[in-house]
Amino acid sequence: MRLPRLLYLLGYAGLLPFMAAPLWLTLSPQTAPVWLDRAWLSYAAMIAAFMAGSFWGLALVVIENPAGMLGTVFSALMMLTAWISLLLPFPEDLYLLALVFLLLAVGEYWRERTLDPMSSYLYLRITLTVGVLIAMIWRIALHV
Repeated sequence: MRLPRLLYLLGYAGLLPFMAAPLWLTLSPQTAPVWLDRAWLSYAAMIAAFMAGSFWGLALVVIENPAGMLGTVFSALMMLTAWISLLLPFPEDLYLLALVFLLLAVGEYWRERTLDPMSSYLYLRITLTVGVLIAMIWRIALHV
């Protein structure tokens, strides 16, 4: 199945806010507002929860199947973990969110093999996850 171009456009556009804070802190750290990290982290947690929700939606299609039930439980745990990350101090919050994004990518690989193959979606998710993780590593490296 070929995904619509709009999904690619929205997916890659969603990476722009991930790159914005580390770029700002790299180019002009003295002008960065105090709320930048909190806003950036909130965006990251919201996207992680959104991605977990999309996983939920794909698992619901086969909810009668034990694998579908496992997928919905996994999704709920990832949403909860994304929310919990907001309660942690920096950089532990980013470590936990990075774990959520990694687990969602692994979950997507599992979903692709177990529930419903949509290989172009898997490729998009993995590519976007790599972009998110690069931004998170970049932000953590600026903290050190």
